Amino acid sequence: MKISHFLALLFSFLFLSCSTPKSTNYLVGTYTDNSTEGINYINFNSKTKKIKLNSVIADVKDPSFVIANKSKTIVIAVEHTESEKGGKVVSYSYDKSSKLFQKLNSFFTLGNNPCSVTFSPKEDYVLVGNYSGGNLSVFPIDKNGFLSDAVQSIQYEGKSINSQRQEKPHVHCIVLHPKQSKIFVADLGTDSIEIIPFDENTQPFLNEEHALSYKVASGSGPRHLVFNSSGTILYATFELTNEIGVFEYKENNLKQIQTIALTAPTINGSAAELRLSNDEKFLYASVRGNDNAIIVMNTNDGKKLEVIQTIKTAKTPRNFILTKEQDNILVASQFSNLISVFERDIKTGLLKPTTNELSINKPVYFFPF
Repeated sequence: MKISHFLALLFSFLFLSCSTPKSTNYLVGTYTDNSTEGINYINFNSKTKKIKLNSVIADVKDPSFVIANKSKTIVIAVEHTESEKGGKVVSYSYDKSSKLFQKLNSFFTLGNNPCSVTFSPKEDYVLVGNYSGGNLSVFPIDKNGFLSDAVQSIQYEGKSINSQRQEKPHVHCIVLHPKQSKIFVADLGTDSIEIIPFDENTQPFLNEEHALSYKVASGSGPRHLVFNSSGTILYATFELTNEIGVFEYKENNLKQIQTIALTAPTINGSAAELRLSNDEKFLYASVRGNDNAIIVMNTNDGKKLEVIQTIKTAKTPRNFILTKEQDNILVASQFSNLISVFERDIKTGLLKPTTNELSINKPVYFFPF
């Protein structure tokens, strides 16, 4: 083969490789109206900005939050339901060759309306936060994805000043510290952030005796939490006041260093999801209610938050996610039955709406898959 021909073929190969559309799959948690709905498995193409539906894991009731293990072979969802024994946590296996999901088993969560779920670092446990139950439960899980009944449950007590929304504890979020063996729990009902150490090699998993409780401003209603990668800064959405709280975390202690408003002052707000860009330069929050917007903030390297954009969305933007390449954001608007695509400028952090969207019944959560 002549060198010129070889170079031409090589150039063609490199061109095709570079021009191959980049796509990512996501699991989408939803609220359901019938048995044909459930967890949506979608694909987003970052080059064309098109979203398509791959399949639906049906016959699951209100799978509002859904996660997967690191190898993407096990899927866990919570059913945001009520009963004498609480809602449910459900496990599925995923076969990568056939691209099929199979239900494995489920257990009651010991608290109503579960709305947060996460794996422990070694993926030996699944932790579930129950909103109406005001508690969290711990479920062992084996390597094949089969859950066992809860081995631990922590019940919170108390209330706060908003009589309609804070009449009792409301666990809304469980996150793991990125560097330490601790979980952080946002309790909207008692205006507190709980810090609980854990050890996957001991029983019980969570060490309640050494748990700490940090109180935030009364009536604020902490909802979602996100750490920076070093674990030194914690951001929290205050749902009821439509604010973001910024905390310094050091020596097992939280210190609030800033509060920033997302909207005009309110005591019955609807701030929801919170996401930090990979470079940690920009923070994003969704606000529902009358606002229906994504708020873009510059972190100024973690020193001081600054709102730089408020961009309107479809009705009730619950969850949203920055795509793998960080150049788009997908927004799930629950009461518009819509997933919308927004372009993102990686350098400035600013968003721009597109016409690309996908109709899905009451989407409320994204997980990369």
